[in-house]
Amino acid sequence: MIFGYILGLEFFDRIMCIGTYVITIGTILLQVVGPGIQDDQDIGELLRQPSACAWFLLLLTTMVASTMFMLHRAYEERIQIVILLLARSSSYTLNLTVSRAFLLNPNFFILVTFVVIKVVSGAIYTYAIVVQSTTVTQSKFVPLNATTIILVNALTGIVIWQDWRVIISWTGYICVFLLLALGCDLLLSANILTNENPDYGLKKQAAIIIESTPIKRIFALERMGGSRNLYEHIPHSNGNNATDGSGIVVEKG
Repeated sequence: MIFGYILGLEFFDRIMCIGTYVITIGTILLQVVGPGIQDDQDIGELLRQPSACAWFLLLLTTMVASTMFMLHRAYEERIQIVILLLARSSSYTLNLTVSRAFLLNPNFFILVTFVVIKVVSGAIYTYAIVVQSTTVTQSKFVPLNATTIILVNALTGIVIWQDWRVIISWTGYICVFLLLALGCDLLLSANILTNENPDYGLKKQAAIIIESTPIKRIFALERMGGSRNLYEHIPHSNGNNATDGSGIVVEKG
């Protein structure tokens, strides 16, 4: 969104600016009220927990399934946003999870498995970025994506890494996610690509599309002649004739 503003591709009104500030503040506060550091964890022991194993498999299944949908075809924007959110949040979370596990000296089998997952999840995440840039509205997707990734990472920390043991403030932790939700609501409720946007209104977008596609050559969209004055060819009244209400010339007397 910052690059979109710098390059002149995005228009930020006051509501969108406030929504961006709210999400930024929430992200900063998450580092303060979030979970602390846990030492001497065993990734094998953690994944043996039924809830942790189920959540890890759910992330893995979601990543694979959403990738298959992405490769199949482009969908209607709302469906495409959901697919991209699932693909990016699951792949990003898995990538961070296995990266963190590398520091815990896993055994050979887990190490090889996690290396494969890291490479595949990184490729899927990169591919999802490419698909996102061409199939969905960035102003809608970016705040949703940021909040979804933070939320999925938080749930992964609680379920797999047992962050619930070291959360500094549950009240602050919950309020951070409320801030993120409010920020997303502000960004998604802003007027985007409408006539209220003086730089990127519907008329401007239509003009850009027409100028850059063969439509202009196929259809003669320019005014070839004539005037906007609908009464141009109606004779003006003089002393001997006049027009009635329907525009028909009638003679006097």
